[in-house]
Amino acid sequence: MGDCGQMGKQINRTNGFLARLAHNQAGNTLAIVAASVIPLAGLIGGGIDISRLYLAKTRLQQACDAGALAGRRSMSGITWTTGASSNEETAKNFFNLNFPANKYGAGTPAIAYTASNTGAVTGTASVAVPMTLMKLFHVTSRTISAECTADLQLPNTDVMFVLDTTLSMNDINPGDSESRIIVLRKAVKDFYDALQLVKPAGSHIRYGFVPYSSTVNVGMLLKRNWIQDNAIYDSRVPDGTSVIPGSTQGATTSKTTSVVDSGNTSTGTKYQGSSETCTAPANSLSDSYTAWSAWSPSATALPRSRTRVRTRNGVTYSAGLTNGVCWITPTNYNNLKETYTETVSENPNAGNQNADGTAYHWIYKPVTYSMANLKGTGSGDDLVTGGFFMAPVTNNFGTDRKISWTQTNACIEERATRRNNEGTDVPRYDMDVDLIPDSTKPETQWKPFLPGVVYGRRGGSATATTGWEYSGAAATYTRVVTPNATTNYYTPNGSTSQYAACPTYARKLAEIDSSTLSTYLSALVPAGYTYHDIGMMWGLRLMSREGLFAAEHATAESTGRYARNLIFMTDGETDTRIGSYDAWGLSAVARRRTSTASIPTNADQNAITEARLTELCTIAKTQKNITVWVIAFGTNLSTMLSNCASPGRAYQADNADQLTTTFSQIASQIAQLRITR
Repeated sequence: MGDCGQMGKQINRTNGFLARLAHNQAGNTLAIVAASVIPLAGLIGGGIDISRLYLAKTRLQQACDAGALAGRRSMSGITWTTGASSNEETAKNFFNLNFPANKYGAGTPAIAYTASNTGAVTGTASVAVPMTLMKLFHVTSRTISAECTADLQLPNTDVMFVLDTTLSMNDINPGDSESRIIVLRKAVKDFYDALQLVKPAGSHIRYGFVPYSSTVNVGMLLKRNWIQDNAIYDSRVPDGTSVIPGSTQGATTSKTTSVVDSGNTSTGTKYQGSSETCTAPANSLSDSYTAWSAWSPSATALPRSRTRVRTRNGVTYSAGLTNGVCWITPTNYNNLKETYTETVSENPNAGNQNADGTAYHWIYKPVTYSMANLKGTGSGDDLVTGGFFMAPVTNNFGTDRKISWTQTNACIEERATRRNNEGTDVPRYDMDVDLIPDSTKPETQWKPFLPGVVYGRRGGSATATTGWEYSGAAATYTRVVTPNATTNYYTPNGSTSQYAACPTYARKLAEIDSSTLSTYLSALVPAGYTYHDIGMMWGLRLMSREGLFAAEHATAESTGRYARNLIFMTDGETDTRIGSYDAWGLSAVARRRTSTASIPTNADQNAITEARLTELCTIAKTQKNITVWVIAFGTNLSTMLSNCASPGRAYQADNADQLTTTFSQIASQIAQLRITR
């Protein structure tokens, strides 16, 4: 009984404590908090540290990507360099800019970049991130890592090369050992190889070429309907002959001979000069003569002779083009003494009449020639095949001249245009990139470039600045000139290196293999002068989706849209010559782009050419969705050339290394640089 009472008292006391505790909120909270501190610390610390790890991981990956992209962009082709000022250093520098040491509470990161044999740049990065609250649970740090790969990949791509192949491309840039044309061939081939290496399976790269000088060789790319049936040229036709009476021979004949007494001459080492000017330096030659001796045996005897001595010291120079290359040859005179002997003798044929001569007379005027044989056979929509006809234009009427027009010389004269003093109501068919020729309107068609039938009236030479007569003037008859008028004309025929240059044939956009490309590049031969507009004009015509070759572009793009790039490379400033037979005729007499009232100047034509180039560049960029790349090779990058290019796409290359680097940079930008992992 006593035990039971005692136990009841204890139960009452316990129930009282628990009851009070249940009603005491402050004490209850304290107990709960005390019990929760450790797990809460783990949860909060883990959240904070996980957030820090996630941020650091994201930034590390971004830095890795940035370095890989920078390293790949800095590479030349697929060549990866290491060490100071290398691709590897570039990649690491970009990484460090984006993730410097101790950033985001992390330590110093470790980074390594390498490149595969196809040029893909791979980076691996890692960094230790110290923990904060998680240290309470003995977690001191965590290491995070990132991997990345950057590579160039190509969509379907068009690349049109518009290449200056004028005479100056035979010259050698300072510091180089090879001519510009050789350097260009190698650079274009390297460019091709670089793009082929990053070309993914299933994509297509089409390459086109327009070599240019004073015209372009596109004749075999055109349909027969696009060429005039009957074309008019500044030419000449025979106008009969007349007799040139032979002269009467005199009573005496005179002859002078020379012999070397002492001293010598020697040919110095020839060297290359500027191909477009090709003029010899001034001679540094001094001549001294003794007085003539008395006639022996007397001043009236027949025969009689007299002598004198010439002494020569110094250097003379000669200059000439050989296969388009200007060579200058010095001749050294070292105290050369020569005795000259003049002899007067009795003429046994005195009083005889020399044989009569023949004067060949011409009518100089615009002449119409049939183009049927040059266009070849087939329908109007078939391509031109080329051919020849015979023209009665040779000097002695004896043999007609063979006028050939084949792939090797299938250059063109442009269609009708507007003179610089005419109003806008006069159409410029030549500047309409997309206009399809109308076979019923010859002014919309092209005609073959035929220097063999072209003659300019009253022009003494290609470099004459006066005397030229407008082709629209009344015909010129040489029969009225006595005894002959062979000096009353100029023809560019035979001047294929300078004044009647026809570049290597152009190629339409198409896929091409390495061997075919090498063969084509080897065929590029410098000749002629610099008319930038004709090159750009035909580069656009061959690229335009809406023009002459629209159907071919549509067929190609049935597998996907093509990115479009035009690379315009020139090695010199605009250089037109009024005595040059160009895409607008023999400009001194045809005057198709200048006023007919006066002889144009080279400056007039230069200004027209540059204005048209600027206009065509704008069309390419704003209307044709073409990225225009411009390279000034061995010449200054002028404002005109810089403005021709798309933004950030103009380059100056002063030598072979710089040209190769420039083409490599362009290849890298044409290919789309992207992260592939």
